[in-house]
Amino acid sequence: MSEYPATTLSMNKGKWYVYLTIPQDLRVHFGDRKQLKRSTGTSDERDAKRRQHGIATELYGQLDACKPDIRDIISHLLGYIGEADEVQRMEDEGHLEGLIQYNKNLEYVEDPENDLATDVVNEQGAKALEVYREWKAKTAKGHVAADAVLLSVAVREYLETHPYGPAKTTRDCELSLSQFQDFTGDMVLTDLTAVLIHQYADHLGATKSRKTIAKKISYVKRLFDHAVRKGWVPQNVFVGIVLDKKVGRAKESYRPFTSSELEAIFKQSMPDHQRKLLTILITTGMRLDEAALLDWEDIKEEQGVVYYDLSDKLVKNKGSQRRVPVHSSLSWVTSGRTSEATTGKVGQMFPEFTRDKDGKAQASASKALMPLIRRVTDDKAKVVHSLRGNFKDMLRDAGVSKEVNDFITGHASGDVAGNYGSGPSLKVRKDALESLSFSHINLANCPLGDVEQ
Repeated sequence: MSEYPATTLSMNKGKWYVYLTIPQDLRVHFGDRKQLKRSTGTSDERDAKRRQHGIATELYGQLDACKPDIRDIISHLLGYIGEADEVQRMEDEGHLEGLIQYNKNLEYVEDPENDLATDVVNEQGAKALEVYREWKAKTAKGHVAADAVLLSVAVREYLETHPYGPAKTTRDCELSLSQFQDFTGDMVLTDLTAVLIHQYADHLGATKSRKTIAKKISYVKRLFDHAVRKGWVPQNVFVGIVLDKKVGRAKESYRPFTSSELEAIFKQSMPDHQRKLLTILITTGMRLDEAALLDWEDIKEEQGVVYYDLSDKLVKNKGSQRRVPVHSSLSWVTSGRTSEATTGKVGQMFPEFTRDKDGKAQASASKALMPLIRRVTDDKAKVVHSLRGNFKDMLRDAGVSKEVNDFITGHASGDVAGNYGSGPSLKVRKDALESLSFSHINLANCPLGDVEQ
């Protein structure tokens, strides 16, 4: 989709006009003019806003006409697949979109050194898909009413409002809206029906879980909430929609590892930082990102109990902002402590795991640890997160109450969500942890020479 400036409305001699700033590199095609303008033909602002987007589409079309052949742009984005006529031949034979989707969805391979190249292919593929959709929308649609708003235009302007903060959520939103447009085509917003929404849910249900379907549709619903506020549609057709409970797969919960699987996982040779992260996970029940983001300054002591302080960390929710005692088997965490009850170390505990735009390290840590899991089991329901289930089961089997169990793992109100210091004391939590034995698991570092550095 072309990254043109958004259009604006301005009153001129009793009529509302739509204005579009011409990008600097295209002004030579318009006699060095800085703006294009088109009358809405009305003095009523609400009518003008409804007509604005149809007119904007026409103005964007004028800019597009000055740009290179779309087929050449697609070829360039895909690493040059031929001249324009060759790209057209691939389109006529029905192969072009599949090739674009392949580039956009190219997955990482086992060699981390190829990740950067894969990211570039994904990014270029995504851009090629936007250009391809524009091209198809122009060739497939005839005249659109002046007050009609196309889905592609609505998506572009909605995303420009930055409706979500976290980069991951923004990407999920963009992907969900893209998939919806793939299914419906670049339709006029007012043409969407409840029947089509249910058909889309059925389409997703072939491969997605019920939770994922609900999440993806919620992103589209939010787009139409925005459309109502902008006057693009009279009402949100998603309101009142109740999806069939049978649509999609039931959520598959992660399963804990067996004792023999746990033993096999920790028995493997692995880099020191990976083993240390695994030991924290199995002795605390932390979520992967919580542990991977620990700083040495988070190791504190109170009333003789050394603990991980997550009360001011980037965690899932308020209930996860808690204090978790350090198990006595992890001497590497507590060694070198001073009279001020600090380790003397500062900074990231696991700098080896890179942090994304949202400051999270889960993706990097998971990519490092999952090969260790897959060497032991191919069960898709058993992943790094399964260690959390193992830990909760251990506490339950040791007779630890559900209240203490939940406070340690962040399933309760937390030390910040409730009154600070409420709930089980640190000593009670420490006693609960020390009731667990990890003697069957190799928590210690491998002998020198066995660890891959």
